Amino acid sequence: MWKITTDLESAKKISVCSQDFDEAQAPRLIHRFRLLDGDRIPYYEGVSDDATSQRAFGPLDDFGEGYAGCAFIEYLENGKWSPL
Repeated sequence: MWKITTDLESAKKISVCSQDFDEAQAPRLIHRFRLLDGDRIPYYEGVSDDATSQRAFGPLDDFGEGYAGCAFIEYLENGKWSPL
């Protein structure tokens, strides 16, 4: 489950969610991620309930690639952005 919260290009808050998003389960979204284009420029930030399994690619697979042309996803780990 994931939710995109910020469009970094326009510096606006947005709300784009995975199909399985459940507001009652939102407190489980504890992993911060960002979606980047092929030049590694970040375009979106959000939160996810998973940062290590194949499901951690969900924001990129479900939204980033097709809608925004993003090519990479990174998760914030110990204060540093790390690619999957």
